[in-house]
Order: sequence, then structure tokens, then C-alpha cells
Amino acid sequence: MVLIDPTIESDAFRLINLPTRRVHFAINSVRAKFAYVFTEDGQLHQLDVVKGEIANSLKLTDPYSMDGHWNDPRPRVAVAGDKIVVTDPLQGVLHLVDATSFEKTGDIAVEGKPFNIVSVGGSGQIHAGE
Repeated sequence: MVLIDPTIESDAFRLINLPTRRVHFAINSVRAKFAYVFTEDGQLHQLDVVKGEIANSLKLTDPYSMDGHWNDPRPRVAVAGDKIVVTDPLQGVLHLVDATSFEKTGDIAVEGKPFNIVSVGGSGQIHAGE
């Protein structure tokens, strides 16, 4: 992976070596210091984007290969508040990871092969008279 910092005129590109090929990644909008990268060896990595290095790694699944058709089901990562969720299509499971401790907190069994996942959120404001 490459971190790009447009505020640095010289050496704005930093290469981050991963143990194997990247399958999917997500950023953490609540904890902007971190991004999460899932690699072919079945591990989720917590990437410290300030230091430009892997801070923690957690084995979640059996290996998944990036070889094959682009549309093959592979793990996807989503972040929502204090939770990181990683799909595991071969097992029909969503793996839950606590974003603060970076420890697995549970699984959610789902039907079929979860192919994609997205987290959405919002906040509202109540106005007088509504």
C-alpha cells in the first residue's frame, strides 16, 4: 500500500509493505490515525497512517486469494463507530472486532456468502415545532 501526503513536497509517497497482497481496506473516520487492511493470509491489520506502519494484526479467516475472477466473493471491511466488521464469504460469517482494543468480539452468522458490506450513519437535529 502507498500512503500519500500531499502536504509534503518531497517524498509525499510512503510505501507500506504488507505480508501478502491486499484484499480490501477501510479507513476509520472516528479514529483517523488508523486504516484497516485485510490481506490474503486471512489477517486484518491495523495500519497507523501517521507512522506508516502496521500497528497490530489479527488472524480472522482462512486464506483468500486475489487470483481468479474479479467478481469472486472475498472478505470486505467496514468500520462503524467502535466496531470493525469483516465479511467471510466462505464461512457465511461476519467477524466483529473492537476498534479500541483490536480484539475479536464475536461473529454473526448470515445466509449465503456475504459479498459486500457498508456502514452508514447519521445524526439529526430536532427543531422547535417539529
